[in-house]
Amino acid sequence: MAQNNRGMPLFKIRLTNERGFTYKDIKKDIPVVLIYFSPTCDHCEAFARELVKHEKALQKKQIVMVCWEDLNQAKQFDTAFKLSSHSNIKIGSEGYSFTVQKYFNIQHYPFIAFYDSRGQLVKTVDGVSRQPSKLVSAIINF
Repeated sequence: MAQNNRGMPLFKIRLTNERGFTYKDIKKDIPVVLIYFSPTCDHCEAFARELVKHEKALQKKQIVMVCWEDLNQAKQFDTAFKLSSHSNIKIGSEGYSFTVQKYFNIQHYPFIAFYDSRGQLVKTVDGVSRQPSKLVSAIINF
């Protein structure tokens, strides 16, 4: 299946619970926020701290957090912020496939792609130069 610049990248990740999760597992008819992060990134840590403060406002969105680092690093990040304890948040590693990273040519973290309920890309945000609270507000208001 060919990828285009409007649809979801055809990713496969290993979740922090060791299960597989792919673009095919995205629920239909619900907006998706795809976040590319690094478990060792200070900006990503600040963003995650802000994100979990607003769990109720984020419940009607699917949030998929992807990194490329070792799954153990993703697990440590997940444990620190209890992200996967929220039913609408999936977090894991794509490993060295770099499917998502290459699809968007990601240079900085966190990187956020917003997809509408039809699975079409609406916008992307490179979060490194933005305040975590403004990034979370953008997700809430999407």
